[in-house]
Amino acid sequence: MKKITYKILILVAVGGVFLQSCKKQLDIPSRNSIDASLALSTKSGIEGSINSVYSILKRESFYGRDLFSIPDAMADIAFANGRSSRLLGENRNQNLSNITTAVWTGAYAGINEINLTLGAIGSVPGATAAELARWEGELRFMRGLFLFELVKNYAYIPTYVVPGQDKGGVVINLQGFNNPVDAAAYRPSRATTAACYAQIMTDLYRAINLLTNNGRGATGINYASKHAALALGSRVRLYEGNWVKADSFATAAITLSGGLGALTNTNNYVTGWRAANHPEAIFQVWYQNVLENIGQNTALAATHTTLKSPGVPNNFWETRQGQGDLMPNAFIIGQLGITGHPFATNLTATSTPTTVPPPALTYSNDIRNRLFEWGVNASGHYVECTKWFGKNGASNWDNTVVLRWAELYLNRAEARYHQGLEALAWADLNVIRSARYVGFVVPGVQDVSGQALLDEILRQRMLEFVFEGQRFYDLKRYGLTITKTNPAVTLPATDFRLLPRIPTTEVDGNPNMVQNFGY
Repeated sequence: MKKITYKILILVAVGGVFLQSCKKQLDIPSRNSIDASLALSTKSGIEGSINSVYSILKRESFYGRDLFSIPDAMADIAFANGRSSRLLGENRNQNLSNITTAVWTGAYAGINEINLTLGAIGSVPGATAAELARWEGELRFMRGLFLFELVKNYAYIPTYVVPGQDKGGVVINLQGFNNPVDAAAYRPSRATTAACYAQIMTDLYRAINLLTNNGRGATGINYASKHAALALGSRVRLYEGNWVKADSFATAAITLSGGLGALTNTNNYVTGWRAANHPEAIFQVWYQNVLENIGQNTALAATHTTLKSPGVPNNFWETRQGQGDLMPNAFIIGQLGITGHPFATNLTATSTPTTVPPPALTYSNDIRNRLFEWGVNASGHYVECTKWFGKNGASNWDNTVVLRWAELYLNRAEARYHQGLEALAWADLNVIRSARYVGFVVPGVQDVSGQALLDEILRQRMLEFVFEGQRFYDLKRYGLTITKTNPAVTLPATDFRLLPRIPTTEVDGNPNMVQNFGY
């Protein structure tokens, strides 16, 4: 039991003595060797702890790759080509184990560290009221974010539940453990899904009250802020099916004075993805220096493209840089308005000799498709996504945008549709269409209504967030069948594999922990 229960709350890096390591946060050493009451007794200790929590998000198993790439591999928009054998199981909807590793261990480690730090901040000598507010606000935001990632993965989303298979939410832990003895005595059970969402919102409401609109100002997108908490609240309420509150949170984020970022348009959409900091970003995971580069095998850029840089005419014949494991499939390429390719079921094209140009691709007026182009010849050419070239050309050194402006309008459009406010939902849809289609003119009369309006909102979500890890959850929360032709997969929403296995080390020996259905 001690081995089992300690794993869920493994103690993570932090402490005043480690503050100098914060510039390279992935390498912060473990707290196993220092007592939290000492490490968290100074301002520098608290700051080090908060940076340590943010650093969890940088991992390959979090927003460094897996929480974006794996859900899209499981959805209906991607094709794993087998170059490195990564993501093949997920793409076939056979193997969800990486989601288990990604979310459970890291999220509960982060939550444990947050709990310890929240318990310590009130006793730090010399802390100002502004420092106390920022510390608590950022920690509360992060705890809400971690718990949301847990519950949206390991439980059904409230808008679609399979009653006979529903085992509830996840563990809500608000207690910090500083040693393995105390952790070993902790035998948690799963809370209800409703209780999990309530706790997430409790933390976000508190963060909203404590944080300033733009957080840390010039570097605000790298940290929690009131703007980020409102944006996350709109997503959480949308998943919860609380349409009125999802509308309210999105509106508050859209109208917030002195917030972060702004919606891009057809003139700056592509260049926005090439900037070090995306102009739409409200909250991003910040990789401060190139030493935090995840690498050419598993970084987001390396996962989705073989290219060294986008938009170079001779890219088709250059040396492969990344693995390019996960490609857009024929379905999403067609939806993006890209034609002229010779795709059959293998999605590849050849060009021999190297003087022969690639088949010409034709692009529609959807500006989003300009982020897709031919990759290099590595077991065949594929059309690849080039979203993740965000550090001015330095390979695999890319800040990861978690919350951005386009989602606010799409969240609100969906929420307003479900409230019967179709005209307002259509107006928000037109904000996105105007920002993404060159020459788009808002129709004089509403051109989509009823189910067709909802379908178009969801289609725009798919096009907007391709390879940003949202499509799978949109399918999951509406109970829609996942259908792919390559690989040939038909996965109904009732299939137990829609939810991953809770790590067996958390279930074995703990009579209070219930495994997900089917495992």
